[in-house]
Formats: sequence, structure tokens, C-alpha cells
Amino acid sequence: MGQAKARQQQDSYAQRGKALTSSVQRLRGWVGSDPSKGLELADALVELTEHRLLGHAYAAAAADAQDSVRRAGEMLTAKGPIGPYTSINDAARYVTAVVHLATIQAGLGLPDAAGRTLESLEDMREQLRANGLEQRLDPQIAVWALSCSARAALASGDIGSANAYADAALARLAESDLEDDPDAAYVAIDVDRLVSDCRWAAGRAEEALSFLYAAKSRYDELVDGRLDEPARLSPALLERLADPLFGLYRDMADRLTASGDVDLGLVTRRRLIDLLRGLTGRLNDLVAAQLASELSALASDLSAAGRADGAEAVAAEATAISSGSDAAAVEVAQSVVARGTELITWAPLPATASYAATTAAVDTSKIVDPSALAAERQRKFDDWLKFARPQARRLEYERTEQARIDADRRAAGQVAAERAAAEKLAAENAAAAEAERLEAERVAAAEEVERLERKRRREQRLEAHRLEVEQREAERRAAELEAVDPAEAERLELERLQAEIDELERAEQQAQAERAEADRRLGEQEPPSAMG
Repeated sequence: MGQAKARQQQDSYAQRGKALTSSVQRLRGWVGSDPSKGLELADALVELTEHRLLGHAYAAAAADAQDSVRRAGEMLTAKGPIGPYTSINDAARYVTAVVHLATIQAGLGLPDAAGRTLESLEDMREQLRANGLEQRLDPQIAVWALSCSARAALASGDIGSANAYADAALARLAESDLEDDPDAAYVAIDVDRLVSDCRWAAGRAEEALSFLYAAKSRYDELVDGRLDEPARLSPALLERLADPLFGLYRDMADRLTASGDVDLGLVTRRRLIDLLRGLTGRLNDLVAAQLASELSALASDLSAAGRADGAEAVAAEATAISSGSDAAAVEVAQSVVARGTELITWAPLPATASYAATTAAVDTSKIVDPSALAAERQRKFDDWLKFARPQARRLEYERTEQARIDADRRAAGQVAAERAAAEKLAAENAAAAEAERLEAERVAAAEEVERLERKRRREQRLEAHRLEVEQREAERRAAELEAVDPAEAERLELERLQAEIDELERAEQQAQAERAEADRRLGEQEPPSAMG
């Protein structure tokens, strides 16, 4: 376990890059006071640019690559115009620097510019070929030059020439020792991807898939599962290992699906999504954008395969990722290689254009036929299909069943939630109706009390008025009695007082009866108590 952890953390490529960068900076400081260091600086720039290209560090290499071309050009023309007496070493340095620049342009998505950059070398190659110029070039320079020409032809729609250049790059790679060089692993991966793109555009789907599978297998072997534990990797190593991931897996999933292997395409895309989920947060927003893009593609694939339940969940996750980060603002580069509708054929490149058996590290006994390489890759791809198809079919069946179960569970949960909501709403409506009824009864009781109170006050006013009238009548009678016999007056007064007493008793009894009636009504209208 300790050895595995150390292997994951060590990054000799980064250490080598730091050393080369430091050397270039040191030489740049020396050149200002010692022009003789210019040659050493030009070689150091070439070496640094090449190292960065081996790790796909195209953006980081761009500035130094332009300086490398300029300084190599100055060394080339320092002793006069290009001709029979031109230094082959200076010419090889300049060609190498220009090929580096073209490779950067192609890597940054500018294949047309890369093609024009390489065209600028044609006259020099023609003039100095007999002097052994191309024998001084490293094999990977020939591979890169041919790859850039293939990319430029592919972008311009010249599919036949693109395939011819791609075959030549494949042959130069096989003739060298680059396939066994771990530092040049990306060179081999890029060549297989290039051939796959060219075959796809030429309408040769099976060949395209076999080469793409070879590139993906080589990449998986290089990564060796380290992307499953990204936290163990340094940021620089993680970024470099993840660079080819999206393009390789995306193209593999797209082309498998387009060729009818839907289950294999879905499994490949799901694996890419799992890896991107682990990388989100460790790398820049581009990874989140790639994840959202692949989730949308997976939703489309599932919908096309009639698996709507799984598609809805995946599409919802893609929307959440796009709206929940800045990923939506990042444009994800999509494959620009369209599948050809017609089967295209082509002739091999002439030796003068294909760097055939000319570079220093190529053993002429190793010259190979690209068709033999294609047959070998096809055989490995067919072997993989025999094993992968049943496994993918089983995995997707299990996922489909699980998606159906999850959909049923979600539907049942939604029904239960809707039922609970309906019951809650009914209870709230019943409570509101009861509260409204009680409020109406309270208002009615209050109005009844108010009516009785008004009636009582009115009766009091009437009674007071009656008493006042009686008082005045009594006074009038008293005045009349003063003029009659005292004994008769006393008798009349006693009769009047007795009549008043009888009237007061009658009024008191009536008032008591009305109060009792009002209390009875209030008691009937009062709501039942909590204990009741």
C-alpha cells in the first residue's frame, strides 16, 4: 500500500519540467551579457517545449514555443541564406521548433493554422533533404508533423489526405520506440485518436472504434485507476492525467451509441460521469461543464433507448449542476468530426511527404504496413466486444430495473404526499368551517344581548316617563284634594299608593321573567367546553 501511495504521489514529469524551466530562465539571464549562450538557450527552449507537449501542456508551451522558433530561425540564418552549406543541425533545430509550434496550434483547436505553419517548411525540406535533414529529426517530430497535417486536412474536408497522413503517423510511431516509452504515452494515444477520427470521417466506423478503443485502453493503463482517488494526486499531476479523459470517453460513448452498441455506449458514458464527479471541485469550472454536458448526453441516450424514467432523473441532475455553478457559462468543446456517409479510399503518402525511414531513431527493418496495425487493433477490439457486450447488457438491465423501482417508489411517495396534503387541506377546511360557525354563533349571541339591553334601556326610559307623568298627575290631584274634605283626601291617597305598589310588583315580576328568558337563551347558544 505504501508503494502504491508513493507511485500515485510522485511526478517525475513535473520535476523535469521545473528543472528545464529553471534552466531556460537562467540562460535567458546569461544571454544578455554573453551572446554565445544563445545556441544553448535555443536548444533549451526546444527541449522545454517538447517536454510540455509530451504532457499536453499546450497553453503553457505557447509563449516559449514562439521564442524557440524565433531563436532557432536566428541561428539558422546567422551564416547566410538557406542553401547547400546550411548547417543541418541548425536546420533540424528550426524544423523541430516549427513542428512544436504547429502541434501547439493543433492542440489548441487551430488545425488550419497548424497546417499553414507546416507548409512554411516545405521549401527547406525540399532543399535540404539530400543533405540528411530528416535523418536528424527525432521520431516524435515526424509523428507530430504528420499528425498536424492530418488534422489540417480533416478540418478542410480532405478526408482522403487526412487518412493518408494519419497512416504515415501511425507507421512512424510503430517504427520507433515511442510506443514503449512511458514519457511519450500521450503521443501514442494521440495518434490512435487521430486515426480513429479520420476513419470515422471516411465512413469506416468499425476501424474508427478499434483505434479509439486502442487509445482508451492505453490511456486507462497509463492512469491505472489513479483518477478514482483524485485527492491523493497533486494538482499538476491530476490536471495532466485528466486532460485526455473527456475527449476519449465522450467520443467512445458517442461512436459506440451511433454504431448500435447502445448498452456499451451507456456504460462508457456512465463511467466518464463517475470520474468527472470525482474531479469536480479539484479542477476548474470546465470539469463541471463537462459533467453537465455528459449528463445531458446520457439523458438523451436514455430517452432514445426508451428509458424515460432514468432520463428524467439524469436531466434533472444536469440542470441542477448547470444552474448551481458557473459551469453553464463555460463552453465545452465538442467533437467536430462528423461520421462520413460514404466509404472513402486513399493512396499512401510518397516517401518524401511521409518521413518514411528517414529519422535517426528508426530502424529500417521495422518498417510496417498501416493495414497490419489496423488489423491488430481490430482483433483486440473484437475480443473486447465479446466480453464487454454481455456485461454491459447485464449492467444496463440492472440499472433499468433499478430505475423502474426508483420511479415506482417516487410515484408511490408522490401519491402518499398528495393524499396527505389532501387530508391536511380537508382538515384545515373543516377547522375553518367550524371556526366560522362558532364565530357566527358568538356574533348572533352578542347581537341578542345587545338587543335585550336596548330593549331594557327603552323600557327604563318609558318607565321613567310614566313615573314622571304619574308624579305630575299626583301633584295635580294633591292640589285638587286640598280643596276637598281631608278624610276623603286621605282615602284617595291610600288608594293611589296601593295602586302604585301593585304596579311596581307587577313590573318587577315581568323584569325577572325576561332576565330568566335571556339567561336561558345565552346558555343554549354557548359552545361546549373543552372537557365536554
